[in-house]
Formats: sequence, C-alpha cells, structure tokens
Amino acid sequence: MNIVTVVRFVYTEVKLSKIQCIFHLMANSLRSRVLALYRRILRIGFSWEAQNPSETKVEQNYIINEAKQLFRTNKNIVDVKTIEQHIIEGEARLEIALHYKNPYPRPVNMPPNTITKGWGRGNIKRQRVSRPVYVKSLDNKT
Repeated sequence: MNIVTVVRFVYTEVKLSKIQCIFHLMANSLRSRVLALYRRILRIGFSWEAQNPSETKVEQNYIINEAKQLFRTNKNIVDVKTIEQHIIEGEARLEIALHYKNPYPRPVNMPPNTITKGWGRGNIKRQRVSRPVYVKSLDNKT
C-alpha cells in the first residue's frame, strides 16, 4: 500500500480535505520520529557511563531530566517545520554527547554581546542567526 492509496482511503472514508490528509500523515510520521528520538535518549541516559565513574549517576540524571523537561516544554508545538528543527537539534545534541562522551551542551565560540557596536547591526544579526543548531533550546531557557 503506497502513500497515494493511503491518502485516497483516508480522504474518502473520513471526508477530510486532501491537505488535511497529507498533514495528518506527516504528523503521524513526525510523531513516530519524536517518540523514537525520546526513547533513544532515555535508553542512552539509563546506560550512560561517564568518563569519571563517580560522575556517572549525575550525568545520567542530567540526560534524563533534560530530555523530559525539553520534550514536555515542546509538547504543544504543532508547526511541522518547528518540530523538524527540534528533532534535528535533539539528534545533533545526542550525537555530540556520544562523540565527546559529555552530555552537557558544547560551548558556542562567540558568546552573546561580544560584538562591539562599531561592528554594526549586520554582524549582531549574523551572530544571532549563526547559532549552532544544538543550542537553540538553550536560547529559550534564558
């Protein structure tokens, strides 16, 4: 059964518009991606081993609590692009944590407010836009 058949079936059975059908299928796809990411983060959190064995429990708690807090904060988002951006951010943070064996977010090379006013508004805007994808959720905490 291909996607066109599914859309036709949903369209005829439930009397939804074609756009609603496509959105519904995309939402289900995003939902499964979000849940898979959440499960993966929690599994890694429970099995996490820190480089310093005495810090293992602290880092495990950080991973689990951070995941729960961010997923609960973003549970009411319905915009498809925003959801995809959050999925990309979550995957990036997870891969960076696994690669560097450090669950905490990596520092950004250019901290906020380091550009002087002499540089102009264009550079300040460029700094805001060029934030790495893995720290977007940290911007919302402040």
